[in-house]
Amino acid sequence: LYIDLTSKKVSQNFNSETGYLARTGVLYFTGLLRPKYYPQSTFFQRIDLELFSAQTRDEPSTQWETFNHVSAQAFFMGALSAKIKYSYSTEVFANEKFKTGGFHVLLGGQLFKEFSFSLLYRRINAIYYSDTPFQGKSNRVTALVVYQPSENIESYSSFVFSDFSRSSDSRLIYEYPIFWERLTYQLNKYLFFRGVIEYNKYKRQLLTDFLISFTYVPGTVIHLGYGSLYLKSAWNENENRYTDIENFSQMQRGFFFKMSYLWRM
Repeated sequence: LYIDLTSKKVSQNFNSETGYLARTGVLYFTGLLRPKYYPQSTFFQRIDLELFSAQTRDEPSTQWETFNHVSAQAFFMGALSAKIKYSYSTEVFANEKFKTGGFHVLLGGQLFKEFSFSLLYRRINAIYYSDTPFQGKSNRVTALVVYQPSENIESYSSFVFSDFSRSSDSRLIYEYPIFWERLTYQLNKYLFFRGVIEYNKYKRQLLTDFLISFTYVPGTVIHLGYGSLYLKSAWNENENRYTDIENFSQMQRGFFFKMSYLWRM
């Protein structure tokens, strides 16, 4: 059984010179209760239940926010886990209180020695942050796959998706999917090759990067790289502006070379 109670206050004028602080002017209290069960089963190794509550006072608006969730997580088949969570929460923005809670489903782990994955889906209330904010609904997906068929090759793939619809009329405001892939080939302990590609459907852009890296000892390295940016847009002479097109057009590209040598005396 795990129990945790915390309390913290950050004044409105607090300034951290040594790091970044996302928010000031808050007072909050949190409580967490997590019992763990170890069933006599060859399939399930452990089941965690969780009850969490956080109450936050926003000093500028003198309003209280709340964040509460209940969840259940199961660990099974050695290295896999599944979690389902429901949260009820609110957030104060521009002196207004909005709902931000919803459902969360998570599945992931080490499926094989060479393959691991993670998949998170959330259906939550959300805020459209602007000078005139309004309440909405959001679907959010985060997927990650790591495949390492040998000690020399690793593929790291991720996909992130988020959308937002206005609650009052269910109008879709935006969709924002991003696909990212990194492929690395470690030739030996000194030299590796790496390629990265990112596709942003919302911005209609494609990023590509390629790197050759040689590290003799830490501090003595050689890097050679090439990167480019492609957009589905082109300059329209008649309209004197960029307009959308169907195919990608290369907008930027660049090379870089870096070399350093460590000399110890």
